[in-house]
Amino acid sequence: MTGTRESLTAMIGSFAGTSAVFRRILQTIFPLFLNLPQRATFKQMAIWSDWNEGTIHNWFKRELNMVDFHRSLIDRYGSGRYCVLFDPSYLPKSGKQTPGLGRYWSGQAGAVKKGLELGAFAVGDVDNHTAFHLSASLTPSPAALKIQGKTLMSHYVSLVAERKADILHFGGFLAADGYFGVGTFVNPVLKMGIEVISCLKSNSCLHYAPPPDEGPKKRGRPRVKGNRIIWSSPDDRLLPVVACDEEKRVRSGRVWVKSLKRIVLLVSVEYLKGGGVLQCHKLYFCTDVKQDWAHILELYGLRFQIEFLFRDAKQFTGLTHCQSTDRTKLENHVNFALGSVSVAKMAHWLPLERENRGPFSMAELKRYYHTLNLLEKFSVALNLNPTETKNNPKIKAILYSTSYVEIAA
Repeated sequence: MTGTRESLTAMIGSFAGTSAVFRRILQTIFPLFLNLPQRATFKQMAIWSDWNEGTIHNWFKRELNMVDFHRSLIDRYGSGRYCVLFDPSYLPKSGKQTPGLGRYWSGQAGAVKKGLELGAFAVGDVDNHTAFHLSASLTPSPAALKIQGKTLMSHYVSLVAERKADILHFGGFLAADGYFGVGTFVNPVLKMGIEVISCLKSNSCLHYAPPPDEGPKKRGRPRVKGNRIIWSSPDDRLLPVVACDEEKRVRSGRVWVKSLKRIVLLVSVEYLKGGGVLQCHKLYFCTDVKQDWAHILELYGLRFQIEFLFRDAKQFTGLTHCQSTDRTKLENHVNFALGSVSVAKMAHWLPLERENRGPFSMAELKRYYHTLNLLEKFSVALNLNPTETKNNPKIKAILYSTSYVEIAA
C-alpha cells in the first residue's frame, strides 16, 4: 500500500469538476466509506464525520451522476486496454416502501430471494488485471417492469443502451456471464455496435460454418450453416485444436449458433481427467469473429473482477447497509460503496510498481483508515497535536503495518 488519506482526497478533488458542492461531497463520502468501522448508515456517517445527519441525507438526495468522474479516473490511471463488464448483483432488503423490491436470483444462496437487484457496469483493465466501477442502478420491480411492458432481459438491454457511449469509449467490448449468452440480449446489443463476449450452455445446438461456395452458383438460398457439431467426434479441420496440455484442450473456430442465429467465434475449453479422458467442456464465444481465441479467454477471465468488486463492497464498504427507501439515495449509496473500492485501488495500489504490488487488500486499507481516525480522535481528546503525533515513527509503523507484534515489543 502507498499514499495517504490526503493524497486520496487530492486525487478526488482533481477529477471532481468545477462544482464546489460536488467536490466537497466526493471528498467527504469516499474516505468516509473507507473509514467506517460499523454499518454504513447515515447515522454512522454523521458520527464519524464533521457533518450532521440532515446534511448527509440532503447530499444523498441529489442527482450526483458520478459516471463522468469514474470515467475520468479510469482514463487517467488505467492501462489503456479495457473491456466493459456487466453483471447484476442481489442485495438483501425488506420494507413495503422500498422501491424495486422483488424476488431476484442470488448467486451466493443459489436461490431466488426477496430483495433488490443492482445492474452494475465496471471497466476491466487488461494489463493490470483488475476492474474499476463505472455505474450502477437498481432494477425495477417485476410489477413495474410489467407496467412498462418490459421483460427483465429487455431492461438489461436498455441499461446497455444507456451506457453505449461509455462502452464504445472503452473499446466496444462487453463481457457478461452465460445468462446473457442468448439472442434476446446479444442481438440487440450487436445492433448498437457493441461486441459481446459470453459463454453458451454446454448442450447448445452448434453447426460448423458453411463451406465456401465452389464452382458455378447453384439455385436456392446460400447455406448459412454447415453440419451439426458432434462433440464426441468433432471435425479437427473445421474446429482445430489450438492449445493442449495435461489438464485441458482448447479448440477454436467459426461456428453457427442456433440460439443466436448467427456465426460467432467459438472457443471450446475441454477439461481432461487422467489419461486424457474428457471430463467437461466450456463454450466461450465472441461476436467479433476476427478476434484471437486467446484474447477472448483473457477478456472473459477478466469478467470475474466485477465479482471481486461486489465482494469487497459488501464486506468492507457497506454495499448492503443503506436503510433509505428513496431510490436516488439507494443508488447513490451503492455507487459510493462500489466506487470507493475503485478509488482506493487507484490511490493506494496502482501507483506501486507492478512487480511490488501483490494482491489488492481492502482489509489493509480499512485498517489504515480506521486506525488513523482513532489516532486523531485520541489526540484531540488528550489535547495533543494530531500532526506531530502522526509524524512519530512508531505511529507510522502502526498505520502502515499489518502486524503489531514487533511494534508492541
